[in-house]
Amino acid sequence: MTLFARIVVGVDGTEWGFEALRQAVFLASGDDPVVHAVTALDTAPAIHTGFRAGHFAELLANEAEETRREAEAIIGSREGSSARVVRGKPVDVLRRERDALPATLLALGGRRSSRFLGIALGDTGTELVHDAACSALLAYPTDDGPWRPRKIVVGVDGSTYALAALRTAEELADAHGGTLEVVAATGGKELERDAAWTERVDTWHPDTPVDVLVERSRTVDLVVVGSRGLHGIRAVGSVSERVAHQAHCTALVVHELQATAPDV
Repeated sequence: MTLFARIVVGVDGTEWGFEALRQAVFLASGDDPVVHAVTALDTAPAIHTGFRAGHFAELLANEAEETRREAEAIIGSREGSSARVVRGKPVDVLRRERDALPATLLALGGRRSSRFLGIALGDTGTELVHDAACSALLAYPTDDGPWRPRKIVVGVDGSTYALAALRTAEELADAHGGTLEVVAATGGKELERDAAWTERVDTWHPDTPVDVLVERSRTVDLVVVGSRGLHGIRAVGSVSERVAHQAHCTALVVHELQATAPDV
């Protein structure tokens, strides 16, 4: 699956960031896939500590290097992959690394912990998913061993971007022996139920797509949604963004231009 061929992972020293990297390494596929773990080192916030600014800047640098070493150990000997510390604001650094590769997927931790580096980085996930420049994975740690996409749910509504998400979800389920539930949530909106794609729907639900998929995310390993590739003000409040940030499991936002919709 070319969607997982070139992956940039933001690793910030939190368990969420390391989990994003572990999941990215597991999902990496295609011809010679690469995974680049990037730790952004932004020492600018240290200036607010006054005369102790140098000390806190050094703490940040040390933690970034410790994070890089741990990321390197997770990646292992995968050819062409890397773990690096890059100076700059996290959002700016990850955008540059994403565009320079160019990445087919950007993976991030879905939440933050209280570690110092994580606090300094802030919530980069919101801004980068909002960019919609490529597909995005927001990783969620599990309590029962290594994450695997054994149970997957995908939301569809007949749009080309939703069908692209469906194709990706089907390929993931096939590749990893998982089960897939295809959900169509009307949320008061009339959907064309006699179209060819409706034959793939397992569950029709009267609630909104966000409510249904977030609730389903409590009992699955992966929730998949499609994105039209909108950004800026037009993307505010989109289903893909809201599901990605509210899900109780790992969420995959599939960019419409990076996946081929299934024939229906």
